Amino acid sequence: MVDIYWGEDPMSAPDYVAPKCVIGLDRDGVINVDRGTYTWKGTDFEPIPGSLEAIAKLRKLGHGIAIITNQGGIEKRLFTEQDVDALHMYMLELLGNVGCPSIDAIYYSASSHKSDMYAKPNTGMFKRCEKEQKHKNIKFSQGFYVGDKLSDLKAAHKIGAKPILVRTGYGLETEKQLKKFTYRDIRKKTIVFDDLSSFADYIEAH
Repeated sequence: MVDIYWGEDPMSAPDYVAPKCVIGLDRDGVINVDRGTYTWKGTDFEPIPGSLEAIAKLRKLGHGIAIITNQGGIEKRLFTEQDVDALHMYMLELLGNVGCPSIDAIYYSASSHKSDMYAKPNTGMFKRCEKEQKHKNIKFSQGFYVGDKLSDLKAAHKIGAKPILVRTGYGLETEKQLKKFTYRDIRKKTIVFDDLSSFADYIEAH
């Protein structure tokens, strides 16, 4: 259930949010529990209750799904790209088990540096996704991006997607930060939901 509307209802502006649009998702804190450290082993991957089912619902509704996540532990040599790929294969297997046989794309950065064009809040991953998945007509300016951190909302704002904040992960802390005058422009465009499941229910209802 959605509790707070910072801005206008996105569904009241059909020219802004296209039917069957792409829905971008952060990973840690949105799909799986953010353990406060890096998650790169299957044994550490704990789906947030209802999150996998929410993705399956969004997929069945016909929306594109693109997971876009910072994985700065790669640069720190805490794990490798192969480890991340293996974890994502496990995640896709779990999604398949709840009725989501496919998604459109997964992109991740190897660092979290602000100077890295591919690391959120920069939009390199989003632009690469649009370019490489052009045949799927992925346009974030006509869709949503769901995250739990300010870097997620900033990236969504920059790429022109509708920013969605969930209160899981670091969401509650981010919700407080959004009240600062500095973030007024992002705040006006952001809608806050308790979790990914609540967001999916909202999309289904509209």
